[in-house]
Amino acid sequence: MREKYLFQREFKYCLFIVFIAIFLLIVSQDPASPETNPASPDELNRSGYLLFKQGEQAYYRRNFEAAASYYRQAADLFNSIHKRHPGWSADALEDRLKICRQRIEEAERARAEQKAGERLLRVHFIDVGQGDCELIQCPNGKTILIDGGKIWCYPFLVEYLRQAGVKKIDLLIVSHPHGDHYGGLIKILKIFPVVTLLVSGKEDTTEHYQRYLETVKSLKSIKFKLARVGDVYSFGDVKMLIVHPSSRLLDSPNNCSIIAKVSYGRESFLFTGDAEEEAEHEAMSRGYNLKSTILKVGHHGSRTSTNPGFLARVSPREAVICVGKDNYYGHPKPEILRRLKSRGIKIYRTDQDGTVLYLSNGITHQVEFPGKAVYPEYNIPKERRGKIIANRETLIYYLPRSKYGRQVPPEDRVFFDTASAAEAAGYRRYWF
Repeated sequence: MREKYLFQREFKYCLFIVFIAIFLLIVSQDPASPETNPASPDELNRSGYLLFKQGEQAYYRRNFEAAASYYRQAADLFNSIHKRHPGWSADALEDRLKICRQRIEEAERARAEQKAGERLLRVHFIDVGQGDCELIQCPNGKTILIDGGKIWCYPFLVEYLRQAGVKKIDLLIVSHPHGDHYGGLIKILKIFPVVTLLVSGKEDTTEHYQRYLETVKSLKSIKFKLARVGDVYSFGDVKMLIVHPSSRLLDSPNNCSIIAKVSYGRESFLFTGDAEEEAEHEAMSRGYNLKSTILKVGHHGSRTSTNPGFLARVSPREAVICVGKDNYYGHPKPEILRRLKSRGIKIYRTDQDGTVLYLSNGITHQVEFPGKAVYPEYNIPKERRGKIIANRETLIYYLPRSKYGRQVPPEDRVFFDTASAAEAAGYRRYWF
């Protein structure tokens, strides 16, 4: 009995060893290997078709990376049929492979554009009436502000910048020393930290310009730089090239305007301030590539700017005119509009469209219209009603019933009993 028991135990042990060996052998085999699990061409074709359909679904859901992966797997299966079964529907397989290759390219291209779209350049042509103001928000978070409209537009401009998420201005450009370009900056400089201030070097003698200079000088932390032709500024993938002025400044402040080309990928914007024909000719003579996707039309559409030769060199697809509604100067001039239209250039105008916002991924762009400038009105305390309202920032006073008086921010208000008292304190009556 004991020998029988030992024999049975040893037999069971041997069976267990054999079972483990077989199990390990099975596990060690690649179940997907064609040698161990041969699949028919029809089965492989079916699997490839299902992978291709998964790719289509992923593409539809804009998951382009997954779509490209599914298309590649499908192509690999179709290739394997062609290699293992060369006689099986060769023409059909070639058609399937061709479609897979096309869809892989499309998915990869779409993914590249999608990645670029996640890094948008935002260019705002802000409606500040008869003046200029452009905000550039780079994909890396850097902020550029070009000009700031007239001095009385600051309440709207400050609020616009805040709503756009601006907390700091990395580069502030004053294109030239005219009040419809630097006026609103007197307040902007007091509210937003500014890293670098870029100017042409031309100066003005007006009272407002002196106040602007005083504000600049009071802010010791700002880096003060002169814009000179050939200078390049980088903000991540965004590059800005200065093409005017040179160190030899022209006589006219307008012709000393900073002309800057901002490039992002395949798209570019040319900012011209109030540059007139003389400045345009100088910029062209230097040999820089002025071709740009979007042109900020010089001098609000005045006939002094945007000469045919300059326009041909820039060759924009679209143009933006920063201009005030029913302005005294009659801007933009009809001949400038005809000149732009004759070249098939799409025109946007801040007097008609309000603020014009470009969203560019460096390949393509879209245009949005945030709306016309809205200046909030503030309540007048009951005890102050009927008094003259002056603005300590603009040095302008308003009569009691003027809507512009109600637009003065409370922190900037000064009240006077009479107009003569306001004038004696250095304020001027609203004249525009």
